Order: sequence, then C-alpha cells, then structure tokens
Amino acid sequence: MKRLVTLLIFCLLISISAVAAAGGTITGTVHLPNTERGMHIGRGEGGAAMMWDMSAPKNRKRSERAEIWLIERGINFTALPYAAVQKWYQQGTIPANQPIYHAVVNEQGQFTFQDVPAAEYYVMILDPNGKEGNQNLADKMTRDELTKKLPHADEFELFMVGMRSCLVQKVSLRNGQTINIRPSVF
Repeated sequence: MKRLVTLLIFCLLISISAVAAAGGTITGTVHLPNTERGMHIGRGEGGAAMMWDMSAPKNRKRSERAEIWLIERGINFTALPYAAVQKWYQQGTIPANQPIYHAVVNEQGQFTFQDVPAAEYYVMILDPNGKEGNQNLADKMTRDELTKKLPHADEFELFMVGMRSCLVQKVSLRNGQTINIRPSVF
C-alpha cells in the first residue's frame, strides 16, 4: 500500500510539472512597407487624394522595425515599483518576475513568442510605419482598456509609444495552442 501511494504521488508530481511546463506559441506578421516609395493617401480640408512619393529612394527598406509586447491581462501593475515602471517605459527593461514578453519583428515583419504560459494577454504592436487612424473600434477599445490599467499612462504614451502607432489586441492562449495574430491595421 505504501508503494502504491508513493507511486501515485510520484505520478501526480510528474503530471503537475508537465502541465506547469506546458505553454503555447503566439506568432504573427506586421506587414511593413518594403519601400519608402509608394502610394500614400493624403487627407486635407479639400478632400482626399492619392499621392506617389517618387522622390524616395527606390527599394530602400525602412530601418525601424515594429516592437511587439505581450502583457498578461491579469498583471497587478499597482505592485510594480515606480523605478521598475520607468525602466520598462524608457529602456525596455521588463520588470522582474512579471508576465511581460518582448519581440522585434524580423525583416519579413514576423514575430514569435514560444513557450508562453497559458493566460489571457494583450498583444501590443508599436509600429513606426503604421497608421493608427485606420484601427477598428475593438482595437481602440482594447488599447483604452490597457492604458487605463497601466501605471503612469502619460509616461507610457511619451516613452513607449512616442511617434509610433500602437495597436492592442486581446488573445487567450491555452497550453499547446498556437495563435497567429493578424493585425487589423499594419
């Protein structure tokens, strides 16, 4: 009987560690323009017009790449010390032991977060080439929801977002699941 109980406890511990170690993957593509020469839509008081930027260098790729932040929705931001928040916003240093992940897109605009614990997340895309005005209502509401939770939201807007567009989407990740993000704007 003692061996049976020991064996059951051992099996239980193995299964718990397997579940705890399991995670999911979040991937996506931010469609960056391949060239600075291209069609742009200009809006003004007299209406809208389509323009071609023919003076831009041909086939020159943009050097700035989009940053992707994965932030667990249940994070307790009020528990973070102000110094940690400042380092995160100003230097990109993730606060210790927090469910926040960071990636930069590759040359094809792709990103991947692997072995991420199952949870609900905000996926925040900061893109120097995006156009925020084209976001759908759900994305704007999600961004507002995240901004209300963030400590010192004005510093977030100043240091993290700056002149880049900011798209925020919600995702729910289960163990073993792979989610492919398809940003609605970029």
